[in-house]
Amino acid sequence: MRRVVERGGEQGRREPLMTRALCLTSLAPHSSRGRKTVMLAVGYGQARTCQPIRLEQEYNVRSVVTIVVGATVLVLGGCGGANDTAKSSSSLSAAVSSGAPRELGTLKATGFGQADEYVWAAAVVHNNSNYVGQTVTVSFNVLDAGGKILATQAQIEGFSRPSEDHVVGTQVKLEPGLKAAKVEASLDVKASGTFSSEPFPTLPISDVTFTGSGGHRNVTFLLSNPLTVALKSPAVQVACLSEAKSIIGGGFTYPDLVPPGGKIRVETQVIVSGEPKDCTVFVGPPFDWEGAASAPSSLSSPPTDTPGGTPEDAFKVWIQQFGAKDWQGQYVTLVAAQRAVVSERRYIDCRNSEPSPAVSWVKVLSVTDAGNTAIPGTSVSLPSTKVSVQIKANGLKVPVDAHMFFEDGTWKWSMTKENIANCVG
Repeated sequence: MRRVVERGGEQGRREPLMTRALCLTSLAPHSSRGRKTVMLAVGYGQARTCQPIRLEQEYNVRSVVTIVVGATVLVLGGCGGANDTAKSSSSLSAAVSSGAPRELGTLKATGFGQADEYVWAAAVVHNNSNYVGQTVTVSFNVLDAGGKILATQAQIEGFSRPSEDHVVGTQVKLEPGLKAAKVEASLDVKASGTFSSEPFPTLPISDVTFTGSGGHRNVTFLLSNPLTVALKSPAVQVACLSEAKSIIGGGFTYPDLVPPGGKIRVETQVIVSGEPKDCTVFVGPPFDWEGAASAPSSLSSPPTDTPGGTPEDAFKVWIQQFGAKDWQGQYVTLVAAQRAVVSERRYIDCRNSEPSPAVSWVKVLSVTDAGNTAIPGTSVSLPSTKVSVQIKANGLKVPVDAHMFFEDGTWKWSMTKENIANCVG
């Protein structure tokens, strides 16, 4: 199941398949029937409550330690951060030039339509990233004229096209006689999730026509499939607009089949308040979408031999170096402030003294600007870029965050204060 949706009312309901994101903030040994387990946990700074996934490994308890990349803990095993005597230099003031966004998504517009006790709440959400597959949750509060919340409904979708607007909507049923006056929406975007990381192409649609009157209208348009494969039940979200371009309702449908290279006539019912002048139609991927050879993609494979020109390229190299136990190569891109605390020889010895889990790169999930970030174990702060990726650790796919620092024209990583203390001590 790749897509998670909630639906309500007479148009039908699909219950969400919820997944738990891993927390990667700390690594702690746990004992279970005499075996040592490693708890993967995700985050930055203070540990937070999360649902642990334990990797069954025969690790010595003393050897289970954390490694951080850009101050976000990567539970991979190794060394780690002590005294704060490192000095900053002019080379440490280089600005991050990745162009990464501050937030993964932006809520651009919200609106609703009502017919009897049914409300259709819709939002336009922009994907700020060059990647897809992020989990997008929009929660709608339906309020009356006095500001009282009449109902709350959340809709969970996934970004399917990079750097584009997505329509997210859901139906809400009110008690008979209640009148909605306003809808407020809140947005949450997570880098990881169950959605496909393969971009879904834009499917051409014809002009939209309307039939009917009142709060229930029928919307009709032609939908084309430019791919060489059939599309079964693509997700079609509709946001209807007033003459002033405000959202006044919408609806959804899942056409059974769009043939390869062909087109179909789509008709769906929408709920509106007032007279619609146009509708925005967003066609998302089917549940089982994993990409198609003829689907256009804006993603390119990062190089693997050098840290490269982007933070995600550099992080991929770091993961590959860890898998190959190339500690010397890793030390080269350790941030300068921490190289002043841990020597290359000490770092390599520290790495070699501990067992390391098997890790490999899977894919990038998202890249965002994290702002000025303190480098653990030092008095230095630098702008950083947060890279969220998926790796495979001992056969299990897990999401991992890394804060990368741009220094002397190269993307660098950092260890935690505890990591440095383990190596120095």
